[in-house]
Amino acid sequence: MWFDGDRRLAHRALDCRGEGGRSKSPSWRYAISFSAEVKNEMAGLLPARPCCQLSELLGVYFGSRGRLLGSARGRSAYFSLLRNVVARKVVRLGRAVGPMEAKYQAVKTRKRMSFFIELALPNDLVGAFTQPPVQVVPDAACDRKALLRGLFLGCGSVNAPNTRYHLEFVAPTKSWASAISGLIESSGAKAGIVERGGQSVVYVKDGDGIVRLLSTMGASRAVMEFENVRVVREVSGEVNRRLNFETANIGKTIGSGLRQQVRGQSPAAQTSAAGRLQRQPVALRGPTPLRLRTYG
Repeated sequence: MWFDGDRRLAHRALDCRGEGGRSKSPSWRYAISFSAEVKNEMAGLLPARPCCQLSELLGVYFGSRGRLLGSARGRSAYFSLLRNVVARKVVRLGRAVGPMEAKYQAVKTRKRMSFFIELALPNDLVGAFTQPPVQVVPDAACDRKALLRGLFLGCGSVNAPNTRYHLEFVAPTKSWASAISGLIESSGAKAGIVERGGQSVVYVKDGDGIVRLLSTMGASRAVMEFENVRVVREVSGEVNRRLNFETANIGKTIGSGLRQQVRGQSPAAQTSAAGRLQRQPVALRGPTPLRLRTYG
């Protein structure tokens, strides 16, 4: 069912899932992912300048593989989205840029909710939604940031920082993959492009690059959380490395001492020393048994 004109009814349809994409029904609850948290934060940002608002709206449109529809009343931009917060963002941007009349539709399936938005486009903005990527990418730095944020809302995701570092955009076309890669490179991060399942995926695997990119797109809370987890991971890794190093040194010291003690003793004494060695933990034995057989 399409909702048109009654804003309260439309928002009720978009609110059938709670904040963060979680359903208010117990059967739909799930643990929100880090990527969803990042998108929730970005969806709450509304650029102040009209040029940035249009750039972000275009980013969501092209990133989510939007379509241009025609009717007797004119042209409209059609969005198919999976998150209610992004659908709300599209409506807010459309009203700020146009103002554009919006139609909403929320569809519940067995596995997810889908949100369909149709924005009536003014005649002077129809051309912006039909441009190739080279013309869509703006020159102004603020517009480029807004476009990148919209693209992430439309086709991006990021792994939780306690797993492997990975941020990606599933580009709608190869030309858009090149454009997204250029936007990422201009923000100071290093991007790569790979073909996966017939789609071009632009990715960033460097932790510093992901932090820089999230900061560029305005996700300051996500940057803080990412950095906190990174610090814990680095400290934990350093502790483990030092512990392994010290354990290896202890094993070498014990082996050397036992070898010196056994030298010059009778075979019976050597056998006794070897028996005591067998009672030691495996990590502390090291190569000592071999050394006893070699130098004993």
